[in-house]
Amino acid sequence: MKTVLLVLLWTVLLLAAGGVALHLWLELDDVSLGFHGWLALGLGVGLSLVLGVGLMALVFLSSRRGYDDAAAPPGGGEGDEPGRPRDRDDAQR
Repeated sequence: MKTVLLVLLWTVLLLAAGGVALHLWLELDDVSLGFHGWLALGLGVGLSLVLGVGLMALVFLSSRRGYDDAAAPPGGGEGDEPGRPRDRDDAQR
């Protein structure tokens, strides 16, 4: 129930923000976009979405493949002291 209310709240907020944006856009009567303006706007939005999706995909891919794992355990286990070589068993983990 809590999740449904949270999703509903965010949906309402998103629709309200979209409504305010649409209202403000339509109030700009004396400003018009030509072909090149619409092209620039479309390319800017499209490329921003592609960049955002691509970077998020890299984040998930990096996390799943283990590239984000720490080089040493955060607890400061054996072999973590500077200058001390790690055991062979530790290197295989």
